[in-house]
Amino acid sequence: MYLKTLKLYNFRKFAVNKDSSAGLTVHFNKNLNLIVGENDSGKTAIIDAIRYLLGSLSDDFEKISLEDFYCINKDEFTDTFVIEGIFSDLNDKEAGKFLEWLSFDTENEYQLRVILKAERKTNENGKEYIDKKLLAGEENCELRLNSQARDLLKTTYLKPLRDASSELKPGFRSRLVNILKAHPVFQSGESSELVQVMEEANSKLEAFFEKEYTKDRSLIKDIENVLSDFYDNADLHKSKAKFNVTKSDLTSILRKLSLNTEEINLGLGNQNLLFIATELLLLNNFMSEANTIGPNITLIEEIEAHLHTQAQIRLIKFLEAELEKSNFSSQFILTTHSSDLVSSINPSNIIMVHNQFCYPMSKEYTLLNENDYKFLERFLDATKCNLFFAKGIILVEGDSEMLLIPALAELIGLPLHKNGVSIINVHGTSFERYIKLFSRSNHWIEELMYPELNIPISIITDVDVKPYIYYEKEGFKSVYRISNNDHLNEVLKILGKTEDELKTEFIGKEYSTLRKLAKDFNFDVSSEKEDELELVIKCDISADYINSINREKKNTIDEKYGIYNCNLNIGIAPEWTLEFSLAKSCVRKMLYRAIHTLRYKSAFEGKRLKEYKEFRQIIKKDNNYSDNIAYEIFKPIDKKLVSKAEIAQELSVYIKDLYERNKDKKEALEKIQNIIMRDDYLKYLIEAIKHVSSLNIEDKSEEVEKVGVSQ
Repeated sequence: MYLKTLKLYNFRKFAVNKDSSAGLTVHFNKNLNLIVGENDSGKTAIIDAIRYLLGSLSDDFEKISLEDFYCINKDEFTDTFVIEGIFSDLNDKEAGKFLEWLSFDTENEYQLRVILKAERKTNENGKEYIDKKLLAGEENCELRLNSQARDLLKTTYLKPLRDASSELKPGFRSRLVNILKAHPVFQSGESSELVQVMEEANSKLEAFFEKEYTKDRSLIKDIENVLSDFYDNADLHKSKAKFNVTKSDLTSILRKLSLNTEEINLGLGNQNLLFIATELLLLNNFMSEANTIGPNITLIEEIEAHLHTQAQIRLIKFLEAELEKSNFSSQFILTTHSSDLVSSINPSNIIMVHNQFCYPMSKEYTLLNENDYKFLERFLDATKCNLFFAKGIILVEGDSEMLLIPALAELIGLPLHKNGVSIINVHGTSFERYIKLFSRSNHWIEELMYPELNIPISIITDVDVKPYIYYEKEGFKSVYRISNNDHLNEVLKILGKTEDELKTEFIGKEYSTLRKLAKDFNFDVSSEKEDELELVIKCDISADYINSINREKKNTIDEKYGIYNCNLNIGIAPEWTLEFSLAKSCVRKMLYRAIHTLRYKSAFEGKRLKEYKEFRQIIKKDNNYSDNIAYEIFKPIDKKLVSKAEIAQELSVYIKDLYERNKDKKEALEKIQNIIMRDDYLKYLIEAIKHVSSLNIEDKSEEVEKVGVSQ
């Protein structure tokens, strides 16, 4: 059996909804669950709710306080809260143990519903107290859960930010006592051997201190002689004393134990690993074949606390390996802020807490398929996993956008870090899988009345359609291209082939000759069909043709991503690529300077300086922002004479410097911001930034003359 659903009613920050439904509902995976989300999203509340409901094997005392009730306003709290857990997949043994509390789900399978109801009350003396009841059974037919049943539901709990050294030291409050007492060695009566050892030790110790060091004198008799002076004759028997290590009962013996490794002066992180190992002793009891009754839940809160990255990953891999064993079933529920940890597991095991809702990332609730999960498991590294902790997400194709957008965002007054925005480089155009991760299945939304995941996401992508100026400059009058599936079908009819026989991933790509296209698409061009194929595939270059292809490509991108129900903004470069669009924008002077700087070793000396100044004058006089000048600026990038990433890095430095020089000059900065924000070729970047930002910026209504931002 496992904990399938947890519902919270007026517990902490999760108020009951107007329709009396739960303030928070969590749907768990059967085995591994990693709960993620930004600070104060409610991760700890989920863990504590399970602890309050089920208790722990180490018998920690869970005291409910006023702060556990939903706060209506500053000093007013609700009178009650309810925690409800629903367990599914019970085997016959478990059904027998919980028989009197069982109910059935919609598929007529066994189901156990357990609820904890806490209520604030006042006794006859006017003192407020909290009354709590643990019940189980179908709604309106609940019965109290007896102690034997409660014991079967108890969890193993590893708390965060623990003082591991103190936890493992001997003493009355030693946690090690509770951990060891729950171990099967002591549960099965094996403790008698330890008691016998301690009785023998006490006897030998007693004999040592009773041994006479001179005639009729021993250390214990010396103590008794002094002690007898403190009592009258009627109480002399109270002066009798003896030495021992501890009482001979199991609890007293265990309280004297401490746990250390042979290594001296362990650091806090290693002490925590030692502590976790002892805590998992509690779990091992339930992992054995002999004990298959109960959900066997392990709660681990912030497992990254005091553990470095590699230790975190080894621990999560250990847990995954344990779950792969065939002789037991167990459920792990963990919370984390560690992107390294999130990147180490399958995304289907993640539960994201956002805006008072829990969003499971398993395939039942998203639009991802099996291949999508395999892809994300390979490519969701620690950097990309920041998206699970972000208030907004920007997905970009490559390093250029990754480097440039943060600087641009700061210049317009929307710094990404202050808005909690993560920018994710997907290294290509595989945006769809990331979008699916944040899209809910229609069944989940429609049937279960669950809201869409409203984290704002922006895609920034190139249109990848070369402008007419490119063909004009490079001397191309025609290209060969299979533009879409309908176009492909025409070609297939001529060839007499099926779609499976061709490599269709090259649809949309342009070729200088028919034979180059045929090679990629995997077909031969026979002489008798060459003319017919030429008529269908050859495209004569014209401005109208380029404009139509540009519109077609943008519509295709919009249609591809527009079907998903996440909070998505699609930003497409107006022309060709990011860099070409920049070459037509108000930052083109900066772009040219960056290209010139990186292209030449002595860029600002001799003839290179002269070349730079002359072309700057040409740019300055180009009031119409012509394609011809834009292509001349962009050509070194297109010819791979300079690195796109290095250009973006250099340009971002110029933009940051522009901001730093003007951040204390309000009017000057506002003028620059208005120029940037109204530029048609930067608009798609600005809209992407604005979409994911929680802060708003004021749009000025006055017209701003389109001039270059100089550098």
